Amino acid sequence: MKNYIQWGTLHLDVQTGCLLVSFLAAFGTVYLKQRINQVKMEEWQLTWNAVLLLIFVWKISYFMLHPFLSIKHPVYLLYFSGGKPGILIGAAAALIYVFIQLSRSSLSLSALLHILCLVGCSFFLLYGILQAFLVKDAVASLFCLVSSGILTVFIGRKKIRLVPIYAVLVLMLGLSSSPFFWLKSDEAKGKAAAVSTTGIKQGDVPPDFMLKTLDGRKVTLLQFKGKTVFLNFWASWCPPCQAEMPEMERFYKENSQKPIEILSVHLTSEDSVQAARAFANKHKLTFPILLDETGEVSKRFHVVTLPTTFVISPQGRIVQQHIGPLNREMMESLME
Repeated sequence: MKNYIQWGTLHLDVQTGCLLVSFLAAFGTVYLKQRINQVKMEEWQLTWNAVLLLIFVWKISYFMLHPFLSIKHPVYLLYFSGGKPGILIGAAAALIYVFIQLSRSSLSLSALLHILCLVGCSFFLLYGILQAFLVKDAVASLFCLVSSGILTVFIGRKKIRLVPIYAVLVLMLGLSSSPFFWLKSDEAKGKAAAVSTTGIKQGDVPPDFMLKTLDGRKVTLLQFKGKTVFLNFWASWCPPCQAEMPEMERFYKENSQKPIEILSVHLTSEDSVQAARAFANKHKLTFPILLDETGEVSKRFHVVTLPTTFVISPQGRIVQQHIGPLNREMMESLME
């Protein structure tokens, strides 16, 4: 199964898509409940504003965490975020905003917590259903559907005791995230990886190739077996590629003592050797730059959008495919 959704040249990571759909559906569910019950919407609007503030701060948090890099490469702010630390910064900003608004108005803290619990439970249940569907786990799908049914009954009632319902939902959410319910899926993935063949899907052995580097050496993919390989496809005219290359170099230097290799395949058939050399010199790249002069290698890996990166395990199997620019933190997370 692909880990991204493609419409022409537009790509969306499946996990990001699931998070986005679950997030919008959860807020839509709570909004619908508020409208059905004909209650005041101030608490709902405050919750919505707080979440939007969290997302905004998370997006610009790269500047807070890496101010000098952001000033040197402003384009980073377009493609990168602050990652997990950025989420914490955004959450802190949202909490401060909520407490300030509560102190200035007559909004009810209990009503706000009620909405937050509803949104959180709705989000995780919807996300669980999507994940269970993607991995085709019937047990987990049924479990999440039953949990959603309980939540639906809860949302449909105007008066209900909160503590017992929230306790049940939290318990079910905890169980749904435990290894017990996802063990079947993990075992299926392990079996699929064991019998995989040559290909470009997750768990496959990628097709081997031989390309020349900028300094004239011949390099094959197979010779790096035993290392974690980031197989990156790029071109000098690609703005996202220009943003990620300095970050890749930073990651490469910081992990120089580890069994990690970056193979940067330049689409020479759509660019030029001179452009690749000038780009490598400008950014002082030290990892191998491979020249795909015929475009054959990029065709084998079905590369449509630049940049595209395949993460290959030391055992020589594809563990991840990422479409779009990477920064150092993202590369580290792909190795986990």
